[in-house]
Amino acid sequence: MRQPGEITQVKNGMTQITFCRPEACAACNACEGGKKEHVIWVRGTEGNVGDIAIVDMPDTIVARASFIAYGLPLITLLLGMILGNILAEGQDLGTALGAIIGLAAGMLLLKLTEKKRIGRDEWTPKIVDVLERSMAGEV
Repeated sequence: MRQPGEITQVKNGMTQITFCRPEACAACNACEGGKKEHVIWVRGTEGNVGDIAIVDMPDTIVARASFIAYGLPLITLLLGMILGNILAEGQDLGTALGAIIGLAAGMLLLKLTEKKRIGRDEWTPKIVDVLERSMAGEV
């Protein structure tokens, strides 16, 4: 997935890139609470403030990240709900508590595994091209 963004800061071997939310996402508001801009830091110092950077993240990594972020908590919620139902012998309160505990466990697992992914090169977006602001035109 390639996305253009504006370089807004360069320091300490890192480049800050600000992305405007694509039109296709306008009605969703799921990312960052519906903010119109999203900021990331990328390793490297290509380009200058005001230039347009083309950032790439392989589609397979985007799909895996989406599954981990959304699928893992859903799966643990369902497992917690089933286990709660079994342990509470079909009572609604036990099922609900199991679902809440399962969701919390999934969120905790997500947080713990995020620390392993955060520094790995394959999970890091990369700048593949930089267009000077005057040459960028309508990106």
